[in-house]
Amino acid sequence: MKAFTFLSVALFWVAVTSASAPTGRSFKPAFVVAPLPSPRTKSSVRSSSIDANTNQPDLEKFNNVIYATDDTMDMLRGELKARLLKAADDYSAMRAKTDDLVLRAKEFEEQTSTVASKKQRFVSRLLGKIVRKISRRKHKKNEDKTLSQSQGILTSDSFKQMKLDVGVTGNKVIELAEQLSLLNPTPNPTLGFKEYGGVAANENKLNGQWKLRFTTASDASFAATKERGLATTSQIIDAKKGTFTNEVDFEKGKLRGFRVVVNGKPLSNTDIQLAFKSVKLLRKSSLPWLFGEITIRLPSRLIRWLAARNRPEDERNAPYLSLKYLDDDLRIHTTDSNNWFVQSRIS
Repeated sequence: MKAFTFLSVALFWVAVTSASAPTGRSFKPAFVVAPLPSPRTKSSVRSSSIDANTNQPDLEKFNNVIYATDDTMDMLRGELKARLLKAADDYSAMRAKTDDLVLRAKEFEEQTSTVASKKQRFVSRLLGKIVRKISRRKHKKNEDKTLSQSQGILTSDSFKQMKLDVGVTGNKVIELAEQLSLLNPTPNPTLGFKEYGGVAANENKLNGQWKLRFTTASDASFAATKERGLATTSQIIDAKKGTFTNEVDFEKGKLRGFRVVVNGKPLSNTDIQLAFKSVKLLRKSSLPWLFGEITIRLPSRLIRWLAARNRPEDERNAPYLSLKYLDDDLRIHTTDSNNWFVQSRIS
């Protein structure tokens, strides 16, 4: 009965629709079932539905930037640090061999000089006296020269940091240091030094004792000699006081070593101005409490004035260092004389 009723209603609806349709026109049902779209049709529909004015990423800012995960960056730093320290050790070994050859050559020269006869010594002493007399006469003629024209200890050149010829091995260390500087994990290494930037001094990574692994500065390099033996160099940084204390210890000799205290003043997030404060000589003495330590105060204003002479006007008038790389156990910096320093933390 229900099936008959449904069939009757369906036939009635078709008859009514056919009667109301205009003549000469095809029949169009009221509902059209569309086929399922293909994957290509679906994607095209989605693409057309995106607003053309949607903000797209600026690809230009990605041209010179390499994005990597933290693990990848740590891996790159670790690899470069290992290569850098190995190259620095190779350079130190090469310098030690060279110093040993020079020391042996001097010893051989001393041995051969003792074989000379007394007559030869007398002739050499006589020639020495003649040379000294001639040099004194020339010196008297040049007495009217000013201090800036002389080459004495108080000229600006005396305070200019000389640069070593480090050769191919040393240049490899510098090249690796430049590459590692591009991966510096501490972009603002001076923050906290003397509370610079409002940061507490105990948060500054410069704090602590550092061992010198490589340098191009001649005044920070000490070759082994017969009198003093090997030399070890380190540095203690007190971020709260803002001081750098350079420590140099000798293997033997009357002079056990010395300490140079330098005051630091942050100039920017990477640069620190330097002012020499004092030098402490450590001597071997039978009265160590009286002559064991001798402290010499340095006139920092005079040193800054002498160091600033003959500098270009666009350069700073005082010595400074620029931090290139700093992490928990390695530090790299350059000086105003373009000298490189590589130091590792002493735990």
